[in-house]
Amino acid sequence: MNAVGTLITPDSISHYFTKLLDKNHLPHIKFHALRHSCISLLANNTAFTMKQIQDYAGHGDFLTTFNVYSHTDDSDKKTEMDYITSCFTDLFGGSNEE
Repeated sequence: MNAVGTLITPDSISHYFTKLLDKNHLPHIKFHALRHSCISLLANNTAFTMKQIQDYAGHGDFLTTFNVYSHTDDSDKKTEMDYITSCFTDLFGGSNEE
């Protein structure tokens, strides 16, 4: 029941979440997407192991946490590309001379 004693409808959380997004001029996302965002942020933080994140999320299987809920961010892609670039630079040298 809510503060005035009426039953809370199943879509109440989604309804109030949408109002919160509108009020703060934020893009519309589904409420459940917050779970994905939280787990992805934890996964991209080196302070936490995937096992800790699995426990936090309440998943019985590590692969559920890893494959479904963790998403890499663009900084990971840049780091990977910088590494690959450095490998080629080391291999072929840094000059553009022919």
